[in-house]
Amino acid sequence: MDLKLPLRCQEKLAFLKNTYDFPSIEAADSFLADVKILSDVGEFHHYDSYSMAPLKASGSDFSTASPVSLTFFVQTHSAISEGDKKPGVTIRDVRPEATDIDLILAPQPQPLNPPHNLKPLKVFLPQLSSTSIKMVQEQATSLSELLHNNAPPNNLDLSIIKARSEAMAKRIAELQDELKNLEHQLHLHKCVFSPARRIPTEILTMIFDFASAEPPWFSYDDIWERDTKSLSTIPLVCKRWRDVAYDAGKLWAVQKVDIPKLTQKQCDSLLRWYCRSKGTPKTLAFKIPYEVKAKPCECYKETGGPYLCSNVVLQRILGEGAPFSRISIAHFTPTCFKNIVRYIKSTEGTNGITTTATSTSQHWWDKVHKLVLDFHYGSANENDPYWLQSQLPVHSIFTSFPDSLISLSLHLPNLEKQSHRKVLEIPPAVLRKLITFSLSYTWGGPQFLTALQHCINVEDLSLHLGDTGSANLGNQINVTSLSQDHIVLPKVKSLLLRIKGASAVVKHIGVLRFPGLVKLCIKSEYEYKNPQPYSNILQAIGLFSPTASQDFESLGVVGYINSDDLYNLLGSLTSPLTHLATDATFDPREFLKLALDAPTGTPNLLPSLQSLEVRHFPCKYHLDSLFLYIKSRQKHGKQKGKVVMKAPYDRLKWVMLKMGSSSDVKKAYDKESATLRMLRESFGIKVDRMEYHHYIDSKTSV
Repeated sequence: MDLKLPLRCQEKLAFLKNTYDFPSIEAADSFLADVKILSDVGEFHHYDSYSMAPLKASGSDFSTASPVSLTFFVQTHSAISEGDKKPGVTIRDVRPEATDIDLILAPQPQPLNPPHNLKPLKVFLPQLSSTSIKMVQEQATSLSELLHNNAPPNNLDLSIIKARSEAMAKRIAELQDELKNLEHQLHLHKCVFSPARRIPTEILTMIFDFASAEPPWFSYDDIWERDTKSLSTIPLVCKRWRDVAYDAGKLWAVQKVDIPKLTQKQCDSLLRWYCRSKGTPKTLAFKIPYEVKAKPCECYKETGGPYLCSNVVLQRILGEGAPFSRISIAHFTPTCFKNIVRYIKSTEGTNGITTTATSTSQHWWDKVHKLVLDFHYGSANENDPYWLQSQLPVHSIFTSFPDSLISLSLHLPNLEKQSHRKVLEIPPAVLRKLITFSLSYTWGGPQFLTALQHCINVEDLSLHLGDTGSANLGNQINVTSLSQDHIVLPKVKSLLLRIKGASAVVKHIGVLRFPGLVKLCIKSEYEYKNPQPYSNILQAIGLFSPTASQDFESLGVVGYINSDDLYNLLGSLTSPLTHLATDATFDPREFLKLALDAPTGTPNLLPSLQSLEVRHFPCKYHLDSLFLYIKSRQKHGKQKGKVVMKAPYDRLKWVMLKMGSSSDVKKAYDKESATLRMLRESFGIKVDRMEYHHYIDSKTSV
């Protein structure tokens, strides 16, 4: 049959030709089906045409078993010029068993142009059908055509692209794994430069202390608790943080428990934490939860128990966790306290060994430095006969106080509906040793003064006083005769007053004097019949007197106060006050009016004031009136268009405003009124804002 060669080359392009011999047509036909041609200029090709002819040696008898000569014609790029080396042809066997074998055939001399006299070859195959000689039906499309010119792929193209894609995907996965490892190593290297790595251990310990600390529930208690969740998370960050945290004994030395909720498993964890205290004085705070459904301890009934104050888990902590330096007991009764102390003294601290009568060593209970007793809440306290009946001094709970006690917080119950005794029979020897004393006494009457007259060494004093109007079983018992007109507490530097019913309390606290007072914080409940309770209280304790302490420099006003009461108070103080903190409960417009209406020549309120703190703003507080008052304190004029300060110069240079982030007052602050801008730019007063946290600020301010 005649086979016309499909010549698709153009004459202007270079043309390659290679001839190969095969033993039979069948071998040549198989080769044609399984190969593709590749020019060595870098691009894949199928052959463009071929011819098959019998070898000369076989003569004219051309059968299927006769050897044949197979010639390929391959079109190449026109970029090949005469000066280039002559291109060669690579025949790649693409059969599965030989996909990686390349036979590089040396180029044969070829003309630069394809033969023009190439004629169709007549091949006589009398024993073969027309399908015996297979023409390659599919050719591999150029890769650039497939990737960049949107050429349609055939089956061969798809198989090639699939193989290449799988190879690339495998390589990408390998590179991604390598990249991931390199990125991890890079991160580790960069971490070496982190400033956190160079934080000194002492500073890191302070950060941990701040992050895990929780303010006490009551303002009278200075025992800050620990957030167990935060404290458990800190050691999990890294080895150094774990080492620093475990070496900081004070982080683990304070624990609080609720009785009877504490389980033996929780007790195990608590005791492990105590073991990390490393000699730091340990603190234990335990209480009965003040809940409606919580059952109080009724050991005072003496019914045989079991009682909460003799809880086995509590006894285990007191036995295995000892010694303790500070103990806080809340919502138990006086009878509970006596039972707990009795149990403590029956043990030898950490191992529960019973003490002997011949033991001369001091028990750890007598080495306790701080004791907090809170009898405020609970129906059991209202029914405990200790408060409701007269007691012999030998039965007093105060005789059980530790010998080394230097800090005492005592908070008596609110017995408004029952007659009770009002005498505090705390031994004078205990009171004389105290440096810190906090007392809540709302029973009315002057009996609390029997204790205060002995507090000659107290430096930090907190008094919560009130008058409930209940009957007094001890009316015939008066305050010990005073040698002078006043009870002088010479060492008190910090004083906290919380007054309920100022008109009734003033006549009693008026005998107190504090000649060394440095800091005072006061809160008084509003009384309709007493419009100026704050001024009356400060006047009663002698702070309006010319003989008042000249060391008095800091005043905090908490709670609702009228503008005229605040103005009168600040104008009557005779001490060189430098710091004032007040709740924003007064009307700033009324306060500004009082200041502007003062006679000409009236000096500024608190002329030595250097810093002002205002907190707890109500929604409708007129902030600009506060700024206008601060501006009115500055004596100034204008010279050449600039503000010029005049004598006497006001010392107020710092104002701190504590407000919520979403309040209207905060929005007014952010707008920066013209008055606020003048305070900052012309008068050099620093006005800052700080977030007000009601839970923390309300407990640390009073």
